[in-house]
Amino acid sequence: MAKWIDIGPQKDFPPGCQVCLETQDTRLVMFNLDGQLLAVSNICPHAGQPLGEGERRGLVLTCPYHGYAYNIKTGANIDFPYDEPPVPTYAVHCTDAGRVQVHADRKA
Repeated sequence: MAKWIDIGPQKDFPPGCQVCLETQDTRLVMFNLDGQLLAVSNICPHAGQPLGEGERRGLVLTCPYHGYAYNIKTGANIDFPYDEPPVPTYAVHCTDAGRVQVHADRKA
């Protein structure tokens, strides 16, 4: 059975948001892109720095420390998709009660 972690009410993640949070042992960055909630690790796979401090343009989040850019839907490194590991992405859903939940394991 899937393990979902409650991270708060849907109102805490308004359209356009970029919210850094920590739940259990996972640091996440949550995004709301026109109503679609997305979650990625808040640890840049290139150098372990906080990725969520970076700038987002569309689907691309750029690490503020080394400039590596990642697609927040797929996790792929934009500039070096075959040479660098992707940033982990996580499944997100909203409950009928308006709570946002993130899957405990990264997407496959």
